[in-house]
Amino acid sequence: PQALGTPRGALRARPMTALDRALFSISLQLIALRIPARKCNAFMQALQGHVLQRPKLKPIQPDGEQAPCTTRLLLLDEGIDDLQLTKLPDELRDYVAAEGGEPVRHSVTIGYDKFSAEQVLRRLLPEGMEVPSAFEQVGHVAHMNLREEHLPYKALIGEVLLDKNPRLRSVVNKVDSISNEFRVFPMEVIAGDEDLETTVRENGATFALDYREVYWNSRLEREHRRIVELLRPGEVVCDMMAGIGPFAVPAALKGNRVYANDLNPQSAKWLRTNVLRNKVGPRVRVSNSDARAFLRQLLAPPQGATGEPAAAAGEPAAAAAGGAEAATSAAEGAGEAPTLAFGPFSHILMNLPASALEFLDALVGAFDAETWHAPLPRVHCYCFSKETAAPEADVIRRAEEVLGCSIPGAEATVVRDVAPNKLMLCVSFVVPEAVAWRGEGGAAAASVRDGGGEGGEGGEGDEGD
Repeated sequence: PQALGTPRGALRARPMTALDRALFSISLQLIALRIPARKCNAFMQALQGHVLQRPKLKPIQPDGEQAPCTTRLLLLDEGIDDLQLTKLPDELRDYVAAEGGEPVRHSVTIGYDKFSAEQVLRRLLPEGMEVPSAFEQVGHVAHMNLREEHLPYKALIGEVLLDKNPRLRSVVNKVDSISNEFRVFPMEVIAGDEDLETTVRENGATFALDYREVYWNSRLEREHRRIVELLRPGEVVCDMMAGIGPFAVPAALKGNRVYANDLNPQSAKWLRTNVLRNKVGPRVRVSNSDARAFLRQLLAPPQGATGEPAAAAGEPAAAAAGGAEAATSAAEGAGEAPTLAFGPFSHILMNLPASALEFLDALVGAFDAETWHAPLPRVHCYCFSKETAAPEADVIRRAEEVLGCSIPGAEATVVRDVAPNKLMLCVSFVVPEAVAWRGEGGAAAASVRDGGGEGGEGGEGDEGD
């Protein structure tokens, strides 16, 4: 059977830029077996490998010439072309005869609806051109990366994808690489609805977004889940580049509390929407700021600090009380300078692979040993590597260069292949004591603090959700 090629008896259509569905009406002249309806399963099993196999075309068909309908037609492979069934093995011909099978000629008309998107495009695009069938689905939006040779046919390609994928309403093509600080790529709608506001489900959460305005990558679902599963009960997270919340919202659903920030105002807007949509307002504080400024403000010593833990400021009263007022208060904190309302954090997420390593310098001297009464947090920093031999060692070395010190116990996890000879990885490590502390006396103060037995306060002390 020609599962993906041009159907037998049909001429290849000349290349075109508009879709003519009538081209796909063809007639197949087949040999079928008229068999008792009660024996369909037995015949199918016995003749396995010799039955017609075409997408969206069932090999068992009603027998329109018999009334009442006590028989069915079993469509045989297109290579079997005579009523004597000479191309079947002798034992199968004997089986057909013994079980009451009657070979008959049968005509089947196949229309456009019976062809896959790949089959349709293979017939319509110029011969030898690669068929662009792969796409990422984000809600009702299909995202394609068409090559230059495909562009004259982009409307045709988009229309076929919409026809063959009922859940899609829009098809977009990436027209340039991501080159702005918001991680949003230029795109054009090549077919369907111009409205790209959509919803997706991931890791138990529902996310609303406008695909034009924010970054979303469905291929990262497993990595989002991996990080969330690392979180222990009571741990607080600092998500410096939170996007619309793929880490923050599932973590909050799990019961953890999150300081979530993104530089893109639209990402922060949709993050607030998703925090409220998933009813985790009391456990998420949203900020819209530069990542370095966000961390600096979060770790700034409180006014009139006297050595008490930063968590002494407490969770906002409304959030602690719960209810709708709590959700609104916690989710709409973007206009306020971030504070350690949930207490010290145990994890820092830096999900900006193109440049997150550069932001590691924000950790140098960021912690005040007089007010940070918790273990230093664990960092999860995303980055790319083109070092094929040892990508893990490459990204750890680059992280150490930015921090200006070695990183004991650093680990690198390969997340996915991005392109040939380009990997996305996650570097994880505890902020090194050698660079963490603010001021000349920071290391000594940290030593005194650790010796005093206060290192276990962490983010678990006041978990109440």
